Amino acid sequence: MDQKIKHEELWGAEPNATEDELSDIIGSLSRLFSSTYYVNLEQDTYRAVIQLRRVGDVLGNEVNYTSAIRIYAQYFVHPEDQAEYLQAMDVENLRRELRWWQPCVAVEYRRPAEEPGKWDWVRASAVLARAGEDDAPLTAVYVAQDISSGRRLPNT
Repeated sequence: MDQKIKHEELWGAEPNATEDELSDIIGSLSRLFSSTYYVNLEQDTYRAVIQLRRVGDVLGNEVNYTSAIRIYAQYFVHPEDQAEYLQAMDVENLRRELRWWQPCVAVEYRRPAEEPGKWDWVRASAVLARAGEDDAPLTAVYVAQDISSGRRLPNT
């Protein structure tokens, strides 16, 4: 009974959220992240949900996830952070690490800021979206969030 009351308080008498409510939720979550991708770990592919224009310009029509993260790292990850980024976001690593008991793999790296010669800090996270019967991850949601306000290095 308590659950029904809580549900009704949040969503009204409707058993499911309306299209507008779901759109609001997705829009709110989207503002948290500069980039969001849906990754098919079985097929090593991805689909952009939201991405920075400059990233989209570089990635173009690439659909292979492994190729995309390598291209991204080359253009948008500080040289000192590239190896760690590529290791963490590698499709094989995600297939090995993502499980219901460990639903997220994350890495922090520096990305070129809008101001030349400056770097912003970013946290990229791959979150388990769907797993198979054997608990192996099938899909993940990759999100990138600017965390610069909480972390700065002088002139790097």
